[in-house]
Amino acid sequence: MSLTGRVRRASVAALIALVLVAGGAFAATAKHGAAAAAVPALPDPLTKEAVRELVARLSDDEVRKLLLDQLDRAAAPALATSRAGKGMSGMVDQNAEMVRTRLGELRDALGALPQTLRDVIAKLDNPEGPSALPLVGALLVGALVVAWLAQRMYDFALRHYRRRLVAPPVETFTASAFRLAVGLALDLVGIAVFALAFLAIFLALWQGHGLRRIAILELLIAVVAVRITWLFAEFLLSSRGGEERLLPFADAPARRLRWFAVLFAALWGLGSFCRAVLMGAGANAATIDLLLMSTSVLGLAIVLWTVWGVRAAIAGLIRGEGKHNAVIGWVADLWPVLAIMYFVAIVAARAYDILMGTPVTQGAGAMSVLLVVALPIVDMALCRALAAAAGTPAAGTAAPGFVAAYESVFRRAIHIVVVVVGLLLLAYLWEVNLFAMAQASMGGKISSSLFGVCIVLLLAYITWEVAKTAIDRQLAAEGELDLEHPASRLRTLLPILRILILVTIVVMTSMSVLAALGVDILPLLAGASVIGVAIGFGSQTLVRDVVSGAFFLMDDAFRLGEYIEIGSDKGRVEKINIRSLFLRHHRGALNVLPYGEIKRLRNTSRDWSVYVLDFRLTYDTNLMQVKKILKQVGDELAADPELAPDLLQPLKFGGVTATEDSAIVVRAKFTARPEGEPWMIQKAAYAKILKAFRDAGIKFAHRQVTVYVPPSAGGDESAKAAAGAAAAAAQSPQPPG
Repeated sequence: MSLTGRVRRASVAALIALVLVAGGAFAATAKHGAAAAAVPALPDPLTKEAVRELVARLSDDEVRKLLLDQLDRAAAPALATSRAGKGMSGMVDQNAEMVRTRLGELRDALGALPQTLRDVIAKLDNPEGPSALPLVGALLVGALVVAWLAQRMYDFALRHYRRRLVAPPVETFTASAFRLAVGLALDLVGIAVFALAFLAIFLALWQGHGLRRIAILELLIAVVAVRITWLFAEFLLSSRGGEERLLPFADAPARRLRWFAVLFAALWGLGSFCRAVLMGAGANAATIDLLLMSTSVLGLAIVLWTVWGVRAAIAGLIRGEGKHNAVIGWVADLWPVLAIMYFVAIVAARAYDILMGTPVTQGAGAMSVLLVVALPIVDMALCRALAAAAGTPAAGTAAPGFVAAYESVFRRAIHIVVVVVGLLLLAYLWEVNLFAMAQASMGGKISSSLFGVCIVLLLAYITWEVAKTAIDRQLAAEGELDLEHPASRLRTLLPILRILILVTIVVMTSMSVLAALGVDILPLLAGASVIGVAIGFGSQTLVRDVVSGAFFLMDDAFRLGEYIEIGSDKGRVEKINIRSLFLRHHRGALNVLPYGEIKRLRNTSRDWSVYVLDFRLTYDTNLMQVKKILKQVGDELAADPELAPDLLQPLKFGGVTATEDSAIVVRAKFTARPEGEPWMIQKAAYAKILKAFRDAGIKFAHRQVTVYVPPSAGGDESAKAAAGAAAAAAQSPQPPG
């Protein structure tokens, strides 16, 4: 063989060895003794045709080694079963022996790695003639170049359309995300063109060498995976920044996350390529396990490098803006530690499976990492899209739409759904059957209906949050409750409606959960009906109060803040519940009145009220002058900007309403809104009228008694004495009886 061929083969061997020996923990245990013979690996997937093809191309010694290796693997579970009854010490001895055996196999595989690589290269090459690797490499590079040119032609054909995808000066988040998603779809189609062009050239030139076919296809898969990963990383974390970056990261953490995605995809592609080539070349299972542990360690290093680099950025996102919750602060500070523990646990679980000889779920570790990274991204993207939708006003109005009104409810629902789906996917990846685990204990009934129960609870939670948010928004729109001013009908009824909705949701949810768990709720419903009837007969007063209150509220007889009179009790309505009414007297006393005891109700705060002002004037008063004064005062009150909004009809002269011995009673009246401040109008009216009467010389009449003394009576002195005695008797209070 020429020197150039040997150098080329040595370079390829060194490249593959660099990947396989990344797990340096096993290098110290390697021995320089003779290498163990390679044991052929079973094809994946294991079909009848694949088995026959494998046996046909193996020698007798290789078939014997493969059979012994499979029998040893099959004997391990039987050995574990036989020692299961020996107690804890037997299990410890068994596990220790198995670990020592696996470590020995891995040590032998590491020692035999150079020979294994030489065998793989020999099988990739043409051992009976000139080396085929230069030609394969040239064809591979040529196919990649042609495929790249095909993709460039595709991009050139769409150049005009891509120009129209340039971001406008002002763009919403939803529009930006849609535009970037369209660009991502076009790029994905371009990668598909690249892959199809490569496959066309490959199928045209492939001459049937199985191992080369596997290597070339795996290389194509790795290249496509890296390019697709780069597209998605650029889609979410654009290197251009600004509005082009959908996730709210600064430039440095965004760059670190992009590199993490690309490096992780490259490591996965390289590991998949090496595993497929080694298995196709007939490498033993220990070598494959060594490859898995090496890629796991490298992947852990990449993940830890990324977590430590973006710890501050993600902690800031967890804290949010304006949030000072202690628990959120702890999570933000501890998330790097928790993430490192999780990823280390994944690698430890992978190493445990390898050392214990249990089957390793292919791709579970990588998919777990991607899932943990993807779930916060999905949650963040959905919440940001929700915030963008909530910031858009309703059509034709300046008010926020339905999404803005219930943004907090939808945000919590997104968090719940993302977390639950993530846990279920993680359990599926690691083949953890949560339902089977629960059924193995007393939770069998619960586990079999767990999905239905979760759906019921989630729907009940969302229903209550939507109803509560709607009621709270309406109460906020109605304004704060001020007992000095009557509340609206909605402000009165909504608190009671909120309680009724909560009770209804709790009862219906409880019944639905019991029904999902297999409990027959018909006896419960029948029992509740009987108990309700019994309570109705035994508590007629309570039922009367509740029913009367319902009809009072339906009739809109009173509202919070209104002034009402019920018999001898009167005051402002301060509180309303299902059974009774709370009245606050103007002197501070609180009256509690059950609805069933209300026979007659007088509401003085509804719609409008007429306020009467009476004045006792002397008989010589000029009534036309009084009428003019009252009209002038009424015009002044109507022109007052503070009093006019509550004044429905101005102050008017009502004429003489009564005559007394010493005075005439003159009346004035005005109509005002009772829910406003009518006493202020009354106060201002009295002040203006008194001043006007004083300026006009109109006098108020005082109570006096006129005693008529006939001329036939005694002298003047006796007449005056008799008149004084009569007047004193008329003005002094009479003794009772």
